[in-house]
This record gives sequence, C-alpha cells and structure tokens, in this order.
Amino acid sequence: MQPVMITTLGEFSVAHGENVFSEKDRRSKKMWTLLKYLCAFMDRSVTQDELIKVLWSGEDVGNPAGALKTQLHRLRSALGVLELPSDTELIMSFAGTYAFNSSLEYVIDAAQFEKNFKRSQRSDISEKEQIFFVKEAFEMYHGKYLKNSGEEKWVIPIRVYYHTIYLRVVHRLMDALFRHKHYAELINVCRRALLIENADQGIHIFLIKALAALGDRDAAKKHYKYVMHVLYNELGVNPIPELKELYKETIDTGTGSEDSIKTIQQKLKEDSSETESGAFFCELEVFKSIYRLKMRDAQRSGQRAQICLITIKNPKDEEAESKKAIDEMKKLHNCISGSLRKSDVFARYSLLQYVLMLPAAAENTGKMVVNRIANCYRSENTNFLLDIDFKYVIII
Repeated sequence: MQPVMITTLGEFSVAHGENVFSEKDRRSKKMWTLLKYLCAFMDRSVTQDELIKVLWSGEDVGNPAGALKTQLHRLRSALGVLELPSDTELIMSFAGTYAFNSSLEYVIDAAQFEKNFKRSQRSDISEKEQIFFVKEAFEMYHGKYLKNSGEEKWVIPIRVYYHTIYLRVVHRLMDALFRHKHYAELINVCRRALLIENADQGIHIFLIKALAALGDRDAAKKHYKYVMHVLYNELGVNPIPELKELYKETIDTGTGSEDSIKTIQQKLKEDSSETESGAFFCELEVFKSIYRLKMRDAQRSGQRAQICLITIKNPKDEEAESKKAIDEMKKLHNCISGSLRKSDVFARYSLLQYVLMLPAAAENTGKMVVNRIANCYRSENTNFLLDIDFKYVIII
C-alpha cells in the first residue's frame, strides 16, 4: 500500500497516490483545523476536551461533544477522496481520544525537512555530503508551517521552530555557495528565500555580494536601495552595520576596461531618476566620504561646516519604532530636502535620525536653516517632537 503523503510546509494537503485532499477544496475552517491539529500532534492521541478547546475556544456551544462528532463525521467523509482501502479510516477514535491510524505509513514533509537538516549537521561526513543534505532541506521548504492557519496559538511555536531551522539552512547554503564562488546559484537561492523571509538582512547581503561579484553592480546597487527602503519605511527596523557598509562595494561601477573620459563622465553624472529638487540626499556611507573629503580640505583652508543630527521622539514615551514613526520620517525627509540648498547634504543616520552637513555656512545662517526645518515639520500637525543636536564646528 502506498504511504499517505502529508504536506505542511506552505500549502497543507494530504495525498494517497494520485488522490489529493488540499486546502483548495472548500471546506469549513473548523474541519481543516481539526485535521491540521491531529496532524501536528500525530505522535500521540488527542483528547476530546483538547480538541473542543482548540475548535471552540471562547465560543458558547450547547453540546460541544456532539459538535465535535459532527465535525469528525464530515472530515471522514471528505477524506474519502483519498480512496484508502475499504474499511480503513485515516482518523481513528477510541475511548474519547482521536488520532491518525497507526497501521498506515506516513511521509510528512516537515519531518523529512528536519531529518535532512540534522543529517547536514553530522561531523562524520564530508562537506560535500553536508551541503547535499542542506540543499535537500532547502528544496523541501515551500513556506511557513501551515501558513494558512493564521496566528492560532497552537500553530505559532511549531511554525517558529521549523522557520528557525529554515533560516539556518538558508544561511548555511548561502555561505557555502559564496565560499565556492557559485554566485549564479547563490542569487537564485537568495531570491527564492526572500519570497519566504524578506526581513532577513543576511539574505539581502549575500544577494548584493553575489550580484556585485558577477559584475552586475547596477543590480547590486538597486537591490541595496530597495532593501534599505523596506527596512526603514516598511518594517521599521535599523539596518545592521554590515549592510550599511556594503554600499561601498556596490557603488564602484568600474568595469576593469579602459573607458574614455566621456564614458567616465557619463557614469559619474547623477542619475536623473534619483535627482531631487532640494538638497543632496545620499546613503550614510556616501555622507561619510563627503565628510572625510571636507576634513581634508579643511586642513588646507580651515573652512567651517555645520553638522546637525535630527531625531524624532515620541512625547508619550510610547514605542517610537512604529508605523506612525515611519510616516513621520517621510515628512521630516521632505522638510529637510525642501529647506536646504542643493549644495547641502543629508543622510539617514538611523531608523529615527537624519544627519545634515551645511558646508561654508555662517553659524547664524545654519541655525536659521535648522529652525526652518523644525517649523516646516511642526506645520504637519504632528504629535512627535524633534530633538535637534546642532553643532557649528571646524572640520579638522
């Protein structure tokens, strides 16, 4: 007899041979929850009371035991599409408990996934064999555990467990591919992984490195800008230092060939798609380079410059890293850009901070500019406050 195949990583389904019972079949949510719960705890019998709590938590049900029997009857009827041998039930009940039929053979993707991961951890096999099992595990993970089950309490710890393993698999695979210079394969791995976990900065870092290693620095730079936008403006988290510093590796557009001065000039020109009408906004690493250049110039000329750090703060002492704070940073960006000259420079310093440099400006002029930014921001009717650390300094 063929084994019963159970898929839990991504879309949930139960299959026997060519017969498949999946979530594409329109059935009641409670019936699916019943089947998924029994599958999740297949290694033991589940009591009637336990299932009632899972299926009708917080609901007023007159006869919960009877309602459970009704759901079980409907589930058994629906599972008929699997065409198991006659008189063979997939779900068994005995003395007030329920469980999968232990006489049948099962192949569960989550168990196989975990098994391949553990094989890859063995120290008594070669690295080639370890990576083979890592790849096997990677190929098996098609999405988070029972991803269509929402945030049900019993699902979350199991989902976190397998997803943690998945991230370890991804990082192990990415590291091996990068070390062996398999950049094209690494790019495919990263892009597939990002469809499942877009918030993992390490995956973005490996993708940018692989693109740059293959010479596609335009794509590397584009992805860098994309991930910084996602982190700051969608997820509301600070980029890790390694990601910030990676920009140095993506902005070098040299091809290794001898370009003409005209070609080089064209490459150095500001991209019209990135040009803003106001001040020059750049990545923090570029800001640092401009600052260092000013330091060198100051050693010769003693030219003054003003540095300003502007921080958004929540006066209610609530968690500032929120969707509201993200929106406030967008407002502040527009105020800074519109209040400065084109020759002035600013950059995102952190999740809730911008750093400004006003070269060759008088001290009073600099204070007026900063006040203009503050007034512009306050006119947006915001409940957030600005903490402005303004310094008139000689860059030496």
